[in-house]
Order: sequence, then structure tokens, then C-alpha cells
Amino acid sequence: MKHPDRAFSFKEIHYEDELVDAMFNHKWPLCYSFYHNRLLFLSDGESEDFPEYAVVTIDKTEGRFGVQGREVGRIQPTGMQQKDGPEILQRMFEGNYTGSTLVRVVAEPKWHHRCELCGLEGE
Repeated sequence: MKHPDRAFSFKEIHYEDELVDAMFNHKWPLCYSFYHNRLLFLSDGESEDFPEYAVVTIDKTEGRFGVQGREVGRIQPTGMQQKDGPEILQRMFEGNYTGSTLVRVVAEPKWHHRCELCGLEGE
């Protein structure tokens, strides 16, 4: 991961087509991430204009929002065609990973998150 110290927020997405749409057709703050089918898609890019997602398993949780897992792949929507998204996701959901680097991150549910990257700092 490029940004393991970033505090990630995540929103659960229930349908694969909604996940593809969220990653390929929308612009999000750098902390905004997604959870689908037991995987976290953590925003790990340098710019909101060039999103990049580290795909992370949730192997163990620590405390309130700590996650230990493995980075099992990366998705760079600006460098791919949207039509290829479902196939790549399906391979990951089947356990066909492109990596297994251990990571520890903070991943907070969206409604609980506040940080300088999204502009929702504590009151």
C-alpha cells in the first residue's frame, strides 16, 4: 500500500455493478473506500482525479476500526476500461489474487469517519 497511515472510510456496496460504477464513474475524496463481498477497496491513490484502489482482505480486526489483512490486488480505473472491471472483480472474489502483502490499516464506516482528506474534521 502506498498510504497505510491514511484513515480510510468505507461504504458497503451490495451489488457488483454498483461497485464498478462507484470506482469508474465517480470522483471521491482520497479517504473514501468501499466494502463488497468480504473485501475492502481502499482508496490508495495520490489524486482524486486518478483513483487507485488497494484491494484488501479482512483477516483480523483490532480494536474499534483496525484491520489486519493482505493487499491482494490493485484497481486503477483511469488505466482500464470499465467493461473489464467485472471480470477482474470476479477473479478476486474467487480467490485468484495478484499479491498477498500484509497490511494494517484503519477502516471506519462512512457515518463514523472524519478527516482532513474529506473535509469532515471533528467538531
